[in-house]
Amino acid sequence: MKKVRFSDLEKITEAAFQKEYDTLRPLLEAEARVQQQLARLDAQARQCRQDSAAADGYRVTGTDVLWNGRESATRRQLNTELAQLRAQKLSAMDALREAFGRKQAVTTLSADQKAARKRMLHKRFSSF
Repeated sequence: MKKVRFSDLEKITEAAFQKEYDTLRPLLEAEARVQQQLARLDAQARQCRQDSAAADGYRVTGTDVLWNGRESATRRQLNTELAQLRAQKLSAMDALREAFGRKQAVTTLSADQKAARKRMLHKRFSSF
């Protein structure tokens, strides 16, 4: 039977884990960016409601209808984008979990092999 080289396997599984992590990172950043845009839109909508109560011409000119339409369309677009990003993130997180599990399994097997080798050497030299 061939001797398994866990050090090579550890490097490979670490590289696979980093690749999956690097795939997930831009999705997390994009999700945070969209959430910030939604928060900014909420703040603008609150400010607009406060300002519209004080401005009489706002409703007369129909600006309130235009603003509400723009806000609604923007919110819909941002929520759609956020949903797509979260679906991609879930898929990427599944792949990351799998890569992490493989990495942990190889690390555990490597540690077990080193401990067994150490016990064997200790047993061999303690008999002298």
